[in-house]
Amino acid sequence: MKRFITLTAAAITTVAALSGAASAQAYNTGDNARAALQRIAPTANVEALTNSQAIAVYQLVQDENSAADKKASVEAAVHNYQ
Repeated sequence: MKRFITLTAAAITTVAALSGAASAQAYNTGDNARAALQRIAPTANVEALTNSQAIAVYQLVQDENSAADKKASVEAAVHNYQ
């Protein structure tokens, strides 16, 4: 019985640690998307975007083929969010 309780406690601790790491990673993802958008369209005001908005815009431009199309899409999407 003691062993079962110990294993259960270890499993709960592991799950808690992994979910904390996942939430920290989600925050970094918004920062990474914002940095990538800044490289694609340096004049766009990507700093004003929230994490979810930055990720949405980044995913939107992944379908574009040319650099000019990506830049135009980023600028238009950022302008729409403001």
